Amino acid sequence: MARVLIVDDSAIMRRNLKTIFVQAGHTVVGEATNGGQAQLMYRTHVPDLVTMDITMPNVNGIEAVKLIKKEYPDAKIIMVSALDQRKMVLEALREGAKHYIIKPIDHATVLKVVNKVLGTRIKESNEVPEENGAEGTGDAPFEIKNIENTFHIVLSPSLNEENLTSLMQAIQGLLYVKPLKVELDFGSIDKLNDPLLDKLAGIVKAIRNVEGIIRVVARNKDFVNAIKEKRVNELAEIIEVSE
Repeated sequence: MARVLIVDDSAIMRRNLKTIFVQAGHTVVGEATNGGQAQLMYRTHVPDLVTMDITMPNVNGIEAVKLIKKEYPDAKIIMVSALDQRKMVLEALREGAKHYIIKPIDHATVLKVVNKVLGTRIKESNEVPEENGAEGTGDAPFEIKNIENTFHIVLSPSLNEENLTSLMQAIQGLLYVKPLKVELDFGSIDKLNDPLLDKLAGIVKAIRNVEGIIRVVARNKDFVNAIKEKRVNELAEIIEVSE
């Protein structure tokens, strides 16, 4: 079980997160209301995990990530943000945050992200499957991670027209990053309809238009061959089978 520091200027949000962590067996070692307090509490407790709000008085979440990561490069920080803060989330990821959660939060989503960041998977009798889960796997439609200055965008079979919009909004924030390196990973997807493929091809084109470097991979060889045969613009020429 992890020792967690919760950072948020909202008492309600801190209470909700604390309830989720305690029920899951984690220990909340401290609660901070701004980034300055977070830095001091991190030094005192050196927690296994931090949940970090973005918009806070005095020192915001992005600045707090910078301060903590400078002293503790291995710090595991999860950003907690509103849907309209994607650009700030991406900035926090560039500064070393490991992952993010979009408000409103819920028990299943928080624990899913926490377990990924901690490298564990804890099954709970009261865990609720996510609405957008893929064939009962609980996978989110997509994930964006910053690994060694490359943004890894991993898609799941639950990707559809509705949640693709959220991905495209996130990509708009990425386009401001210089230099921009992206890996688009179709993961275990074995089939997508043509409109979705066309929009994903548009993402590839947008990244190239800002002189970004992009690699496109998929695990399913038949899926890769199908895209090449369909000659989907921007995808067919660069997609490859991941090892």
